[in-house]
Amino acid sequence: MLSVALQYAARGWPVIPLELSSKEPIGKLVPNGVAHATTDPDVIKYWFARRKSANIGIACSQFLAVDSDVRNNGDVELAKLLAQHGPFPETPTAKTGSGGQHILFKRPTEALRGKLCQGVDLVHGARRYIVAAPSIHPSGAIYTWTIPPSVPLAEAPAWLIAMGRREERRASGASVSSNSALSSSQRVARGRAYAERLDPAISGSNGHTATLIVCAKLVHSVGLSADEAFEALQDWNRRCSPPWSESELRRKIDHAIRGNGAQQRRTA
Repeated sequence: MLSVALQYAARGWPVIPLELSSKEPIGKLVPNGVAHATTDPDVIKYWFARRKSANIGIACSQFLAVDSDVRNNGDVELAKLLAQHGPFPETPTAKTGSGGQHILFKRPTEALRGKLCQGVDLVHGARRYIVAAPSIHPSGAIYTWTIPPSVPLAEAPAWLIAMGRREERRASGASVSSNSALSSSQRVARGRAYAERLDPAISGSNGHTATLIVCAKLVHSVGLSADEAFEALQDWNRRCSPPWSESELRRKIDHAIRGNGAQQRRTA
């Protein structure tokens, strides 16, 4: 695994060690998850010397990953889109351990909604990552490249970007319209300033509900996407006792986007 992780790093793709047969970062080595992703070969050697069999994660700071999940009919839905719009250009593509695909494109200059359609996610940004070959899926299957990363990243098709952009507006509703003139970094800054005024979540003091309320305010009131909300919550999360892990915080944001956080806010 070490040699492959170093090859990814040499391409400028920051990596993190993941638990064997898992998608979760190794907490003892990277307690802040993907925030520790690096291309530093010395750090990577240190990690994999201590966990030689670790899986490999790649932070999506340099590319956009189209992630299709066969369990949610992502392969079928993506095939429908390609039949309508034409095939993707040649670009690095991997078969995931669950039988889906990771299709990599150059990272877009704008923030996109996290979901393209049923079973197909758009994964990009320094705070998101994918599991990379030759990692082992919990099922025992191995992630493999069907088009190797030596192939240059292609530009994401215009129709894909347009769909991701429309989906973001649908999910965030009128809140986004008030932020439409702002760049993603400006929206994150606005969300971070908003979160700074909120009390942190404290374990044993209804911290779960408090976090859902904060997430709901950022995605519904401030109008942030999932990635933007996650970015905006970093300073706030460090004040929590204890801080949420990356996967826990992202789940709370997802709940808020689906409306669960708003419901908690109404009934708390």
